[in-house]
Amino acid sequence: MGRPLRRQAPGQYYLVTSRCHQARFFLRPDTKLNLAVLEWLTRAQHQFPDLRILAVCVLSNHLHLVVHDQKGQLAAWASYFLGNLARAVNRLRGRTGACFERRYSAEPILDDEALVDRLVYTVTNPVAAGLCSWTDRWPGVVLFAHGTRQEEIPVSWTDRDQERRERARARCRGEAPPGSETFRVASNLVIDPLFTERGGSGDARLIVGIEAREAELAAERRKAGIRAVGSARVLSQNWHAAPRHPKRGPRPLCHAADPALRETFREAFRAFVDLFREASERLQEGVSIAFPDWSFPPGRPLVRPALANGA
Repeated sequence: MGRPLRRQAPGQYYLVTSRCHQARFFLRPDTKLNLAVLEWLTRAQHQFPDLRILAVCVLSNHLHLVVHDQKGQLAAWASYFLGNLARAVNRLRGRTGACFERRYSAEPILDDEALVDRLVYTVTNPVAAGLCSWTDRWPGVVLFAHGTRQEEIPVSWTDRDQERRERARARCRGEAPPGSETFRVASNLVIDPLFTERGGSGDARLIVGIEAREAELAAERRKAGIRAVGSARVLSQNWHAAPRHPKRGPRPLCHAADPALRETFREAFRAFVDLFREASERLQEGVSIAFPDWSFPPGRPLVRPALANGA
């Protein structure tokens, strides 16, 4: 099956989702796994500071993020973050092979109402899945700005690459290797509130939406007589296990509360796909023509718009 095409234009909000191979619980929360997630989110933020993170939720067999890609860097950011996280997870679990099942999904979010909705969806995902009663009781990583200002989460890790290099040099010189604390790095992971780029005041709708959604889900549980799984049971699960009936559904092309906006996006995307397919067919025939802007031609880097003369 061919991969769905993506148009990675800058300035876009996305709901990003990545699922574990065979829906297994490779991301089941524990202290080391949570620290690995925070480490690679922070290191990815250092590499791509123009990609803003608004929300993160890591469940046992998948993760969600809401991000704002200001410069068309989503693919490079996701490759760095998910690739390094996969290696860290395999190291912690003592396994090899694929960690994530397929290419991550990145669904554009087109308007403010849909953005708030997807943020609430992301943050309350453990509650909606019946794993805990309230978001703050999930033992895994759930991040969002609780107020109208950026939140900075202290994160530290060991720079393993530098540690290996310095230890190798010490062995060659016949010296005692430096201690691990020498290679500790301390930093902050920044989580942005809503709409800071519009004046810096943020938006309180996220907190209101989270509280309303949690109350709605609690009422549904009481009516059905269902209790949440609870942290103790989640933490005791075997990371190699998987749910009996993992949920799967079609990925939406985009998220928008305004039907007209959604249809406009679909029409523009269909035109983009037609241009891409025409360019691909001509390329196979040995004729090189331009691929549409913000696309990934086969085996080539992202196509960026040509700058005007003198720009």
